[in-house]
Amino acid sequence: MKILALMPDAYRGFGGIAQYNRDLIDALVNSDRVDRIVSLTRHFPEADSGLEPPPAKLVQHFLPGHAARYVTAALRYGLSLHPDVILCGHINLLPVAALLKKLTGRPVILEAYGIEAWERLRGLRSWGTQCVDLTIAISRYTRERLIGWSRIEPHRIKVVPNAVHLNRYSSGEKPRYLVERYGVEGKRVLLTVGRLPGHERYKGQDRIITLLFKLITRVPNLVYLIVGDGSDRARLETMVSTFLLQEHVIFAGRIPEKEKIDHYNLADAFAMPSTSEGFGFVFLEAAACGLPVLGGAVDGSRDALLDGRLGVMVDPENPDELLDGLETILHEEKHVPDCIKPFDFPRFKMQIEELFATAADR
Repeated sequence: MKILALMPDAYRGFGGIAQYNRDLIDALVNSDRVDRIVSLTRHFPEADSGLEPPPAKLVQHFLPGHAARYVTAALRYGLSLHPDVILCGHINLLPVAALLKKLTGRPVILEAYGIEAWERLRGLRSWGTQCVDLTIAISRYTRERLIGWSRIEPHRIKVVPNAVHLNRYSSGEKPRYLVERYGVEGKRVLLTVGRLPGHERYKGQDRIITLLFKLITRVPNLVYLIVGDGSDRARLETMVSTFLLQEHVIFAGRIPEKEKIDHYNLADAFAMPSTSEGFGFVFLEAAACGLPVLGGAVDGSRDALLDGRLGVMVDPENPDELLDGLETILHEEKHVPDCIKPFDFPRFKMQIEELFATAADR
């Protein structure tokens, strides 16, 4: 099987979408049925990502810049590669995938992650949904929202949640170098990991900051560690100053990939009370490191939290409920829950292999 992949980013890219794409491609290149994957990637890789290089079966072409250049390259490779499947790694690239299907007759598999696929899209992206043979939705919530507006038949939308490589994570002692870096000796550390974009303020760091003074009265030695960076950081820092919480909030910024697990082990609990999360891979990472976790009950976080079995679910817009939930996880002991095992990578790999084989045979 030959696959032409239209991708926003994957290997050596940051964020949940890049992580999902890496796992999906890893599943495919380890399949005996797949001979070659050619990925046309919209974004340049991160030079300092610290992530492993792409596998041998994958050929990546980086095509940032003007859309016309990307479309031209897609047509060239689509007609010369003769792919068995066209993988559309983001709904914004769907017009290109639909055009390739018209020219080649090959099936199109679309990936749908979160907020970008929840509302009716204008123009060619909406038109392109009628050309989709199969959609891989990251959560039930994303599937429901996509069904609500698109032309994709419900039986063509399959839910395949994020995978977590459990063998790469472990629960351990607080790393000494991070304790000293942040000055959190003897502190109870509440952690959030996520980007801080100014145009998408839905992950809930501001909600936690708003409640932090009350939470400190219940957990006096508390420190809130915010990992991630973006244009919204200045607003959050202003909130911290306004509430006189400088001694209780630490902005770590963007951390190296090699330090990620150590930051999870530095923490005592993880919270991301989001309102618009497609899934929330960080919940799995935190739980795989033994952290009690809290997330929202109104979006794709429900799938990551297994409807409350993997962690505490709250209404992020209800301050009292959120406050009680934060206190609960901060008083829980660390342990890796058994219910995380179905998210392990081998099951994800099997699901992806079966879906692509079915699409190619069709």
